[in-house]
Amino acid sequence: MKFFLPLFFSIAIVTLSLSKGFSQSEFKAGTWNCTLQLQKDAALPFILEVKDSLKEKKLFIVNGEEKIPVQSFKRNGDSIFIVPSVFQTEIRAKLISNSLSGIFIDHARVGEYIIPFRAELKTVPEKKNNFIPNWFYGKWEVHFSPQTADSSSAIGIFDQRFDTARGTFLTTTGDYRFLIGRVKIDTVTLSAFDGAHLFLFIGVLNYNTIDGMFWSGKHWTEPWTATRNENYKLPDASSLTFLKKGFDKISFSFPDKDSSIISMSDERFKNKVTLVQITGTWCPNCMDETRVLIPLYNSLHSKGLETVALDFERKDDWNYVRTALTHEQEVFNLPYPIVFGGLTKNSSASLPMLNTILGYPTLIIIDKKGIVRKIITGIDGPATGDLYEKWRDNFQNTVEQLLAE
Repeated sequence: MKFFLPLFFSIAIVTLSLSKGFSQSEFKAGTWNCTLQLQKDAALPFILEVKDSLKEKKLFIVNGEEKIPVQSFKRNGDSIFIVPSVFQTEIRAKLISNSLSGIFIDHARVGEYIIPFRAELKTVPEKKNNFIPNWFYGKWEVHFSPQTADSSSAIGIFDQRFDTARGTFLTTTGDYRFLIGRVKIDTVTLSAFDGAHLFLFIGVLNYNTIDGMFWSGKHWTEPWTATRNENYKLPDASSLTFLKKGFDKISFSFPDKDSSIISMSDERFKNKVTLVQITGTWCPNCMDETRVLIPLYNSLHSKGLETVALDFERKDDWNYVRTALTHEQEVFNLPYPIVFGGLTKNSSASLPMLNTILGYPTLIIIDKKGIVRKIITGIDGPATGDLYEKWRDNFQNTVEQLLAE
């Protein structure tokens, strides 16, 4: 679907200048109610919090309990430029009084990926309905694209307080971040925007079943159903990706941002417990994992722990890849190397000793002899609460046990 921008905004992007005599609007501190128009009938809401500091404004993207500092913000006349996060995305908008109108651009995707963006400064308190029954709560068995070849399963973990709903969907390859939304009678809307991923879920309760639609950006839409089921479980995350018969080791040779080749056979990995992180600079769940790997590496590197990140991107333009790798190293101050493994669509072919790479992140845990001891697909991220704590503790215990061998 193509979206045609208003002429005034096209001009604003090109010229970035004020008309003579134009009275510049103030970009006011406060709560801005934002909308990304994914499709004609699918508007993803999110909150942009703007604060005044001593020298500059500070911006935050708010998803329920999650508060993401905006990576960078610039203003040129009535044009606003926002780089939301560590991902290769940006928002360009025109400021008129207490409103913003513009576009969201994802540079990490192949081709033109533009979504209309609007925002309004919140000036009056929102009215809340305190008489809505708490129907959308608990643990749900979820099926996306049910009864089709693309069918997949998930666990819905929801909480409802009056007309506010929050939660996440846990899948075999990760979770859908901190979702938050509203309940109106029998309909729930949940969404999240983290700077790169745009998730929107709308579901209608029909007795004990929720029937809904899911939008991921403007490129993906599918139906989903959910039934309350406190005992539902997903397959073991360590059973999904494995070494093919006849293999017990991982091998690779990939370039870093300086085109230096790093291989699993390098001296640095010999007689070391090694974590091989299959990741992407576009992947928020991978960032959650990175935030666990960095302190673990810093505390255990002297005891024999090594780590390397194999990055897979959606496009293989080397200038883009080098910029993305450099940006990630700088933002996270990565203490271990990150190399370019190739395109996401070719990731399984890049590591032919694996049966498949189902999702990002995938973590390969290797012992001191170079033997693969465990492969974990996905991560139970911070939005999953206790499950995240359990995932982190189990993973760290596995690493410490291997170091002690």
